[in-house]
Amino acid sequence: MEVTGIILAGGKSSRMGTDKGLQELGGKPLIEYAIDVLSGLCSNLIISSSSEVYHTFGYQVVADEFPGIGPMGGIYSALRQSKTERNLVLSCDLPFVSKELLTYILDNSKGYQIVVPYEGNRHYEPLCGFYHLSVLEQISNFIHKGNYKLPDLFEEISINKLVFGKELGFNHNHLFLNVNSASDLTEAERWLRLKKRI
Repeated sequence: MEVTGIILAGGKSSRMGTDKGLQELGGKPLIEYAIDVLSGLCSNLIISSSSEVYHTFGYQVVADEFPGIGPMGGIYSALRQSKTERNLVLSCDLPFVSKELLTYILDNSKGYQIVVPYEGNRHYEPLCGFYHLSVLEQISNFIHKGNYKLPDLFEEISINKLVFGKELGFNHNHLFLNVNSASDLTEAERWLRLKKRI
């Protein structure tokens, strides 16, 4: 079955001070890491952003229908443009998410509306996961209620909470490193150099 990749690049980037997706890591923009990993698994890519600059990457760019409400708005608007039931959502600031990780998520998606990594105590990685098109109605209901919290949505849908243990060969401490600030970018550069030496 075909899968659409949805790249979230519409955040305010308040801590970075500039557009996160265009920040360079290892000589290429952060968004290209998401494009590279998703293009190997997905038949189509959608970039969720209101910035015209992302059209230069050659993919469909979708602006939020409900601006200013965070990731839920971006996921909703992109899903509305998706032509496939199965969708992989990935934020542009998670450069070390691997094809193996996303394949594992897809392999565990049958019968679920959403599949996301989970660390317990309502701590999810909601911007790296599987979203079935059927979840659109529930997301719409949450938006119209004024509740934009993805963990609250997760309590009301069919979800597979994946715990990533050390037994998974692709797991490592930087798998979900979130590049939100200049210090995060420095750490990401350090890890990238280390990976190249291994």
